[in-house]
Amino acid sequence: MLHVNHSEQIILVGAGATGRFVVRDMIAVGAPPVAIADNDPKKQGTEFEGIKILSPEECKHAYPDAEWIASVMHEKHEPEILAQIKAMGVKTSSFWDFIPNRDAKIPENAVRTIEEIAGDHETLLEIQDQQRFRRHRNHKMQRPATPLSELYFPDFIVKRDDEVLCDCGSADGDTIEEFLKRWPSYRWIYAFEPDAGNFNKLFAKYLNEPKNMTIRMAAVSDYEGEASFTSTGDYSAHLDPKGKTGINVTTLDSSFGCVIPTFIKFDIEGAELHALWGGKNIIQKHSPVLAVCAYHTADHLWQIPLLIHALNPKYKLYLRRYRPGSWEHLWYAVIPERKQL
Repeated sequence: MLHVNHSEQIILVGAGATGRFVVRDMIAVGAPPVAIADNDPKKQGTEFEGIKILSPEECKHAYPDAEWIASVMHEKHEPEILAQIKAMGVKTSSFWDFIPNRDAKIPENAVRTIEEIAGDHETLLEIQDQQRFRRHRNHKMQRPATPLSELYFPDFIVKRDDEVLCDCGSADGDTIEEFLKRWPSYRWIYAFEPDAGNFNKLFAKYLNEPKNMTIRMAAVSDYEGEASFTSTGDYSAHLDPKGKTGINVTTLDSSFGCVIPTFIKFDIEGAELHALWGGKNIIQKHSPVLAVCAYHTADHLWQIPLLIHALNPKYKLYLRRYRPGSWEHLWYAVIPERKQL
């Protein structure tokens, strides 16, 4: 539960990916920070979700009585940021107290089903780790995270020379870049990215590349039409009923003809369940490998594997975590033919 009684004024430190998730959580429970402090001059003077991003010195001057929380988990940067805040002499608190959408208890019936459909012992250990973390909220007691180098493309998935990658939430093309390093041979790449800033970066990166690639400026969901969107030009862009940008929305089932994806990655800021449902025919008939982010809301940790299993019981499910706490969880759905022995 969010500790809103700590202070009437909260300064969030760090306007990176983690900070942006925490801001959205705090806004969702009606306790937004008064400002975001960041050392990057390029971010200072801008806004995220209507919250001003200022230098730490500006924040301290404007809000001398505020309580500061550091939204940083990077092994290298976390000690530096915490030392900086301490030297400033401001009141501080752990940011784990400010992420209410991450602490829901995993239902026992969901745990039992996951135990039945889990592909390996590592998945069961990670579920147990999350059960402990959601009780005690101490990421220093957790099992080590899986290396980020394995994100989306773990070694236990068998590669195909005719792979057809569908990248839902392509951002600036970082996932495609990693795919190309790992797959010397493939058939096609489909990229879906609704944010204009990200799309322009993605398009420019691969404009002159002789790659078999289709890039669409659209979001994937369970319907075709339009939607409101918060455009940020980075990884935090997302579907948002209060968003000021209108975007095109499509389904995976309506997007492909004879060339069907064999590997689908979903990182779409909380819209994963809708996108899975919008691709149910492909999932049921063709059993592509699925790599699905499961950390944007607390219940996605169990709702995503349960939905995938309901759509296609042939899959085995593999859970991996790439950051501390309850962040950067991914579920991989893999049929036996695509599992490395």
